[in-house]
Amino acid sequence: MSYNSGNNGQSRFLTVQEVSSLLRLSVLTIYKYIKEGKISVVEFGGHYRISKSSLNSFIQEHTSENHFEDEEEK
Repeated sequence: MSYNSGNNGQSRFLTVQEVSSLLRLSVLTIYKYIKEGKISVVEFGGHYRISKSSLNSFIQEHTSENHFEDEEEK
């Protein structure tokens, strides 16, 4: 699963609320992931924006296939 990063006249950045809706997670969870460094952000005037490429990376890192590989290495 990845988020289509095509730029059909749309912004390359998403708000925390938009990411929350896309991932079906709470806004507080998204802020927690930002604080933990799990999602990279850009800050504009005190507001966080998440690039579509950053969101894609986060999704790729947290797919179940990747988690199973990490567990096998332990």
